[in-house]
Amino acid sequence: MMLRPARAATLIPAVFILLATASLLIDLVPFAQHGATWQALFAPDETSFDQIFYHFSTLPRTVMAFMCGAGLAVAGAAIQTIFRNPLASPVTLGVGSGVELALTVFLVLAPASLANWQDLFTLAGGMGALGIVYLIASGRSNASLWLILAGMIVNLLLHSATQIFILFNQQFLDSVFMWGAGDLAQNGWDSTLYLAPRLIIAILAVVALVRPLDILALGDETANSLGAPVKWLRLGILAIAVFITASIISTVGMIGFIGLAVPATLRFVGYTRSRGLLAMSFLVGGCGLVIIDYVMRHFAGTGGDIFPTGAATALIGAPFVIIILRKARIMPDGNANRQDHPTDYKITSRHMLLTGLFALLVVGLVASLLVSLDGNSHPVLTPISDLFAFTSTIGDRTQRTLAAIVCGAALAVSGTLIQRVGHNPMASPEITGVSSATALTMIIAMVYFGFDGRTELMLIGSVGGIISLFVLLALCRNFNHAPHYLLLNGLALTAVLGSVVRIALTHSGTKATMLISWLAGTTYFTRLDEVITVAIITAILSILILLARRPLELASMGSDQAVSLGLGISAFRLAMMTGAAILAAVSTLLVGPLSFVGLMAPHLARIAGFRLAGAHLLGAILIGANVMMVAEWLARNIIYPQQLPTGLIAALIGTAYFLILSARRS
Repeated sequence: MMLRPARAATLIPAVFILLATASLLIDLVPFAQHGATWQALFAPDETSFDQIFYHFSTLPRTVMAFMCGAGLAVAGAAIQTIFRNPLASPVTLGVGSGVELALTVFLVLAPASLANWQDLFTLAGGMGALGIVYLIASGRSNASLWLILAGMIVNLLLHSATQIFILFNQQFLDSVFMWGAGDLAQNGWDSTLYLAPRLIIAILAVVALVRPLDILALGDETANSLGAPVKWLRLGILAIAVFITASIISTVGMIGFIGLAVPATLRFVGYTRSRGLLAMSFLVGGCGLVIIDYVMRHFAGTGGDIFPTGAATALIGAPFVIIILRKARIMPDGNANRQDHPTDYKITSRHMLLTGLFALLVVGLVASLLVSLDGNSHPVLTPISDLFAFTSTIGDRTQRTLAAIVCGAALAVSGTLIQRVGHNPMASPEITGVSSATALTMIIAMVYFGFDGRTELMLIGSVGGIISLFVLLALCRNFNHAPHYLLLNGLALTAVLGSVVRIALTHSGTKATMLISWLAGTTYFTRLDEVITVAIITAILSILILLARRPLELASMGSDQAVSLGLGISAFRLAMMTGAAILAAVSTLLVGPLSFVGLMAPHLARIAGFRLAGAHLLGAILIGANVMMVAEWLARNIIYPQQLPTGLIAALIGTAYFLILSARRS
């Protein structure tokens, strides 16, 4: 039976309030049975452990949960109203990642005497991230698709930068990682009393701007015609929303998706005016996080392990994004859709370009084996005789460089298939969740089931990647696998899987450091026999795909045209997507879930003019291999004797490429 919006508008807040109240009363039942409710709440008996624990741990944690949920929901409601976008929130627009990076840098580098500047520093981090997203999307008139896509890209970039700081400051690893997962645990009232006045003032400020919010919700043109200073109002309200988010994240860590799911739900059930939306967001957001935290507290108690509430919240919230996508029917405007296809640059003939890329790869391979940097960044040349003698140093460099080249080629083929079959030039195995699913299934197999054989993990990871890809295709089936739905659902899946990875890592004990390094994309753990195995798999699949280049060309034209030309599009698409998932899985096992190579290599190949399927594949393979070879050399030498993960360097290169591409199109 369908629930009418008017009834849902009343029922949803009522259910949340009742459940939250019930959780509070259940916590108080043991004290009520002994007539000690008042004592537990306000004046605990110092000889009673239960009363002390409730008063100084459970109660402040519950109050903290309500404050954080209410604050994030109000901030999300304000941001969604300003951008007129149900998918906008502090998390999806990169604010959370900006605050996380700023706070991580501050905690690691800033002296204790600057502690009072922490709030200003995190606020600057959040505003900086939001500013980058806004600049990228402004060239597209803040189109819904590009606003969220830019937010997700900035999220990936800032998350990569945060990982670098964590990896190089492992003495803070446990505390920073647990904080990043969103931990509401309290051992007193200090944090609650620290956060409360900030949130009260900021939320009251948002409420005071209800009328300007209603005007902004009408659109920029209408607001301007009514005489409203649109830019200043938007900037002021955004600053308050970011301040709320920064205050909460710096206190308890990342709490994902409350700021997205709550206001979006309330808007769908009829709360379209800002006054009602903000009031209900405050209540439902606060009660919602209290309920989630109550479940997590009792879940953690049975296992004896810490279960981060923030990661669990993202687990619930990200699927909600998928539901919203099915309801909101967000469509890119025609201008944005046209610009998604890169412009050709006739640099030289295609054959010459392929030959040049191959020669660059060979010369680069030899150079990466023989040339390195010392501690003063001076080049050091290894004797050529060592190359023929295959010394241990040359052997280690060969193993790692070949691993990077093979993974670059595998991800390039995977990305090319997803982009052509999905008819989406902005799709890639990293963004569609395939790499994250592969990494997640491997981590679960290692942490919870004790698998440590590389062959077993490769098979398990491949199954996870394939399942993830099929889930994504099933989610987008009703929309004919439209590019923007495929992309946004993939990003939501990536967020879900990333949250589960965080939860799994908090239970990984001594393996945490190794797993975080692997997740960042390192070639340090590779073995030559594995490199050869992945190279053989990549070569076989690439040859098979090249043999199928003609049907691949037909599939790139779209489903209707492919079917009219006699191609069984469903079976062909299934075969190609399976191949893409296998390639993403084996490369993930080798060097971790690399970012952006699967997006960037096919994109650059198209820009270089490789339009036909066969040439597109070859061009993408050579570009992906070259990019990864350069990233591996930089990761190994740029701050020698310390080393960076290759995946992080590749992510930085890819993000820079995306930002330049977006700026050019703007």
